[in-house]
Amino acid sequence: MTRRQKFTGPTPAVRDLVLQRDSWRCVCCGLPLNGERGWGWSIHHRRGRDGRPDAHQPQNLISVCGGDNTSGCHGLIHGRRSESEPAGWWLSRVAGVNPLTVPVLVDHGSRFVYLTADGEYSDELPGEAA
Repeated sequence: MTRRQKFTGPTPAVRDLVLQRDSWRCVCCGLPLNGERGWGWSIHHRRGRDGRPDAHQPQNLISVCGGDNTSGCHGLIHGRRSESEPAGWWLSRVAGVNPLTVPVLVDHGSRFVYLTADGEYSDELPGEAA
């Protein structure tokens, strides 16, 4: 008898949207994502899996190298939260922060963007006029 794996992450459609938005590259270092998910790369929850409706939505997810919380940039985010929070890669659950309103450092540290609910980058805070 085989054990069934419990589904705890974003849907395949949301995962693909995030990967496409991030150009199949690590948001932190810019390197291409190689290998299998969970081994060579991950989809990182900026604000963790806290049961909120947006926990598994594009605005709360980024593509990172490293298959778990201890390797690659994924490991750096978890290991260096004081550096990851100003970059928008890590959001405190305690503060009740909305991922739509916190910009993320992308393109190997060259610019900040907002992550939208429809899986895009935006230079403007959602709801602001262009």
